[in-house]
Amino acid sequence: MSFIRALIVLHRTYRHRGARVRAHVLIRFLTCPFLRLLRAIPREARVLDIGAGHGLLGALVAARGARRVVGVEPDTRKVQPVGGVSMILGFDNCVRGRFDAITFVDVLYRFPLQEWDALLARCAARLGPGGLLIVKEHDPTARLKNGWNHVQEWLTGKVDLTLGEAFSYEAPRAFAERLERLGFTDVRVRRIDFGYPHPHVLYTARVRGTPASSPAGPQASAPASPS
Repeated sequence: MSFIRALIVLHRTYRHRGARVRAHVLIRFLTCPFLRLLRAIPREARVLDIGAGHGLLGALVAARGARRVVGVEPDTRKVQPVGGVSMILGFDNCVRGRFDAITFVDVLYRFPLQEWDALLARCAARLGPGGLLIVKEHDPTARLKNGWNHVQEWLTGKVDLTLGEAFSYEAPRAFAERLERLGFTDVRVRRIDFGYPHPHVLYTARVRGTPASSPAGPQASAPASPS
């Protein structure tokens, strides 16, 4: 999806929302490499976006032709209708069924580290054989960019834009090892922060097994190649 096409999709999706929501969505889009993230998400897939916020990623995924997009978000201020996306108020455990891909975009850091394994294990259970887990987080070892990230998150907390009080980050190597320990395979790590002020890192990992061969079964393309 091109940059201009994405802006058109977002304008059509959020043009009737309040000025604060429109500004939040635009700033979020401009400061996070969503278009690079989209390349890792299988086309025509069933996608579950956990911590969906206002549904920005879901709107882009749906516009690109996903078979089904479900966004789960616990913040009542953010859950409103989004074209092509089933927005659900709640946490990940309120969703049933299997998906081809599950996405987390700047979500895990709001959970204490000791809760990560259980959350990721629940995701593995909801992915079909060969299903893809896609996580976008920040690299805490990138000191300069991560310093700016902490300032922004502190300001975001002060104006009450997001839920959660934790600021949990893990070095890329440690998080990749965590995924492998939980049984994920084909774990890949890629920095996607070139041109951005934050240290964005993309992780992709698969559930063991081969995708179903029937048209109704899970479909997944190869994840982004490592840097």
